[in-house]
Amino acid sequence: MDEPKIFGNVSLLQIGRRYCAESEIIPPHTHQDYYELTIVTGGQGTVLSNGESFEVFPGDCHLSIPCDIHEIHASDDEALEYDYFSFTLSEGIFRQELSKVSRKLFGKNSRVFKDPKIANLIANAISEFSSEKPFSKEILENIFNQITVYLIRDFSDVEHQTAKFSENEKLCYQIMNYIDTHLYSILNLETVATRFKYNYSYLSSLFKKTTGKKLLDYFQSRKLETAKVLILENKYKITEIASMLNYSSPFSFSKAFKQKFGCSPKNFKK
Repeated sequence: MDEPKIFGNVSLLQIGRRYCAESEIIPPHTHQDYYELTIVTGGQGTVLSNGESFEVFPGDCHLSIPCDIHEIHASDDEALEYDYFSFTLSEGIFRQELSKVSRKLFGKNSRVFKDPKIANLIANAISEFSSEKPFSKEILENIFNQITVYLIRDFSDVEHQTAKFSENEKLCYQIMNYIDTHLYSILNLETVATRFKYNYSYLSSLFKKTTGKKLLDYFQSRKLETAKVLILENKYKITEIASMLNYSSPFSFSKAFKQKFGCSPKNFKK
């Protein structure tokens, strides 16, 4: 993850094939600034993003976006087989368009889709990646570009799925999605309001009226749930997690964490 392989606009973090036995669980883990495709090739199971579960079957593709808390469960009576592809994009039109896709992804079925072209391309990439034949790098660069374009196309008509939502509901979901995908870069909610070209006080009031939740509570809850998973992953120190999530100090992070979960980050880690 710290040394991605570069293929043109695409930085490859992970690619491979996995077999999960019955009832096996890939535990919660955080995705930072990267996307991940899960392509089910056999069996069935459940993919979870931020606590929302999606049942998956052969041929299903699941898209995980930056800052997701991601986990996978095989079903109790059937193994689950899947291919996976994790990547980031350099600045440019593909990154911009995929960022738009991230902002649109709300609704129960929005993460799961079918696209045999993407499934075949990832299977071909896995084979090509391990072969080390002449011009493999050039072939893989073309494959990854095709996957990105197909992914953007597949979600380009997501808007029609949202017709049943009011304009205020759409705006609130877009704000939630923006927070979800920018947890590591948002310093305060005023910057979010500026991003959507609204006054913060107005936006906060509209969010509460529309969702029944305070905008600040939603933001803090998402940060702390992410912190909890980061602690469980055991890759970072408590002070590093506080810094990553833009807390003013380890003390303020510890205080907020204890208020939500009933114990300090240090005790939770133990």
